[in-house]
Amino acid sequence: MSAQPPQVEFRQRVERYRALLARARLSAALITDPANVRYLSGFTGEDSALLLTQRQRVLLTDFRFVEEGRASSPGWRVVVNPAGLMAKAGETARKLRIRRLGIESAHLCVKGLIALRSNARGVKVCLTRPLVEELRQIKSAWEVKQIEKALRIQEQCFNEVCRMLRPGMLEYDAAAELRYRLVRAGADDQAFPIMFQWGAHSSMPHGRPTRTKLKADSIILNDFGARFSGYHADLTRTFFIGTIPARLRRIHEVVCEAQRRAVACIAPGVEMNEVDKVARDFISKAGHGKHFGHSTGHGLGLKIHESPTLSWRSKGKLAVGMVVTVEPGIYLPGIGGVRIEDDVLVTPQGHRVLSRLPVGLRWNGSNT
Repeated sequence: MSAQPPQVEFRQRVERYRALLARARLSAALITDPANVRYLSGFTGEDSALLLTQRQRVLLTDFRFVEEGRASSPGWRVVVNPAGLMAKAGETARKLRIRRLGIESAHLCVKGLIALRSNARGVKVCLTRPLVEELRQIKSAWEVKQIEKALRIQEQCFNEVCRMLRPGMLEYDAAAELRYRLVRAGADDQAFPIMFQWGAHSSMPHGRPTRTKLKADSIILNDFGARFSGYHADLTRTFFIGTIPARLRRIHEVVCEAQRRAVACIAPGVEMNEVDKVARDFISKAGHGKHFGHSTGHGLGLKIHESPTLSWRSKGKLAVGMVVTVEPGIYLPGIGGVRIEDDVLVTPQGHRVLSRLPVGLRWNGSNT
């Protein structure tokens, strides 16, 4: 059952964010990204924003979500916006005599910015770096627990659906069955559209389920996730039924080893791009560098893809409390593809793999 963090955790998040505002010399911030709104206030409704000063906490929403806002966000003053969200935000900022207002430039459209500025006369509107996202990178013990609950649900459901796989089954039906079971088992929903791909279709890194029928001899790639209490988990397993072609067997071995090496190097202080390099170098040395074109991993939390990113372009170091995926892959167009993905927590001692599904050439019917 979905739950909210304890209120003390929300208070700590707000105080940490206020400290970032003070260092940025901002009087207040307007939070418009839904995940950031939820992170700071607990509010899960739509069409909302937060106006946060060093003393004031204002939740802006519309009539449909007033009751939910008051119930889910104690300590926040709920303000209704009959004239439009950004217009009301600008008007409220002006009434609070805010001097410098930080905005999330990645989450505010031009139309909204115009409405904000036209109603916030005398308030200097400033673009900020992703401050809330910086806080969200480090998960609390409560947040890690929600990700683990999502993982236990999806691992159970993966095993249930795998027992149902039979020649003739459609990718579309397998994906729909897995989503149904995730929700029935207690997840909020699937974390993202489930990928069930078999045969040559598995060579598409982010292929969508089709009405392709499962054959007696097939490679099966399943990338799937559950969301629990708003927090996302993400796993990929690739396995075989029937005869295993030698070429696909080999790339499965290469991907498994690349993933194992990348996970092994995760620890506080390790450069993010080093994790990607470990996996990419091993795959390149095996002759498949051109068949691995995506990053090695990404952060998990209130979004399925969030900071940090484990890529050749990444800057910065891993820190205790980060939760990341590690998911190298090799994709041979028209033949098949392999990706193996686990969720990993950075710990003071190094790391802990949160997922429990075994990795192998064949599904073995166990999640232990």
